[in-house]
Amino acid sequence: MWNLARKILLHDRIKFAVAAAGVSISVMLVLVQIGLYLGFMQNASNLIDHSKADVWVVAEGSENFDFSGPIDERAVYKVLSTPGVARVERMLLAFGQYRNADGGQQGVQVVGIEPGATMLAPWSLVGGDAARIHEPGKISVDVTEFAKLGIDQVGARREISGARAEVVALTRGIRSFTTSPFVFTNLDTARAYTNFPADKMTFVLVEAEPGVSPETLAERLSKLPNLDAYTTPTMSARARHYWSSRTGVGAGFFTTAALGVIVGLVVVGQILYNGTLEHLKEYGTLKAMGARNGAIVRVILYQAVISAVVGFVLGGGLAVASRAAMTKANLTVLLTPDLVGATAVLTVVMCCVAALLSVIKVLRLDPASVFKG
Repeated sequence: MWNLARKILLHDRIKFAVAAAGVSISVMLVLVQIGLYLGFMQNASNLIDHSKADVWVVAEGSENFDFSGPIDERAVYKVLSTPGVARVERMLLAFGQYRNADGGQQGVQVVGIEPGATMLAPWSLVGGDAARIHEPGKISVDVTEFAKLGIDQVGARREISGARAEVVALTRGIRSFTTSPFVFTNLDTARAYTNFPADKMTFVLVEAEPGVSPETLAERLSKLPNLDAYTTPTMSARARHYWSSRTGVGAGFFTTAALGVIVGLVVVGQILYNGTLEHLKEYGTLKAMGARNGAIVRVILYQAVISAVVGFVLGGGLAVASRAAMTKANLTVLLTPDLVGATAVLTVVMCCVAALLSVIKVLRLDPASVFKG
């Protein structure tokens, strides 16, 4: 049956090429669109996911990680006095205005951390010395943001919100969802870049004592006045959910992916249905010779599977090529094993569903009709 399916499908190579092209475009759209979405969501929770904190403490009612409200120094001592807290680190995340060498300005997200911070610090270092960001006016930037910042090396000197800034370290892969580059520096310098008062910050990172679960500690800390607390996984999920739901990013990407599936269904369904009509006499002859409906259905489904496999291979190649092109445009496309596997299954299911009209036509076929007229 497999050989018969292959011969029928390849009988008209042009139609088969059209079917494979339709599937490949569908596969590419699904992989690229969902991959882009995953890339954006990775950026949305980048700092959180790379932190070693057990719990994040934020100002009460703060919904967005990137625009969290300020909390004052008194809150730090309340957190420290809570049972189960081993130690804390202050962190500031706010926006500043970076001035390029040509006088142009670029918004940046300034990340201020304490000297000797271990719960959050620049990672994926590719140049310079990250320890120097604790010196006044020293910063770390990401090499993927060179075009926006107008720099290309350690030692470049610029200004952020009127204060001097010297690049002393370079990282790779620390990107934000807002498209404003991250700039790491020490807490005092970060306050100068963002015009924050000396006793203000946006987050308190908490390490739990041994034997105390982050969930239990977060619940305790949330009872403090004017504060909310979340475990790191919950904080990460909140950051991704905010940007996905509030901006419509998720709906946009998944709608495009769904349209890709519809394109595949229509193209493959039409090709298989037309092919079935062209070979109705052959199917009728097989039924007249005693072939069961199940055998005939398998022939059609095998054609769908062949179309799915060929289309998936071609579409996967197109998605990889698209990812390379988008990487050069500073866009992240995550083609994870789970995404590739799920898309492969979806492709096979899509093609088999598209074959249903052909299956119904064959099941209703009267074997005696092939001997009429």
